[in-house]
Amino acid sequence: MIEPASTIITRFGGSGPLSRRLGLDRSAVHRWALPRHRGGSDGLVPAKYHQRLLTMATAEGIVLTAADLVGMSAAISTPPTSRADDG
Repeated sequence: MIEPASTIITRFGGSGPLSRRLGLDRSAVHRWALPRHRGGSDGLVPAKYHQRLLTMATAEGIVLTAADLVGMSAAISTPPTSRADDG
C-alpha cells in the first residue's frame, strides 16, 4: 500500500470502517492506497474527502492533519540533503 493513503486508512481502522463512515464502497477506499497500474490512485486521497476526514478525525480523537492527507508530513520531517552539484 502506498502513502499517504495507507496511513489515513490505518488511522481510521481499515478500508472497511473508513468506507462505511464515508458512505463509499470498501474497494473505492482501498484503491486510494494502490498503485495506478493496479487501478489505484497512487496513495492519493481524493481532495473532495479531505475536509470530511479532518472533521471525522477531530470528532473521533484521531490525530490527522492536512499535511497528513497530502503526504507532506514525511517531506517536512526529512531535511534536504546537499549534493555535490548543488553549487
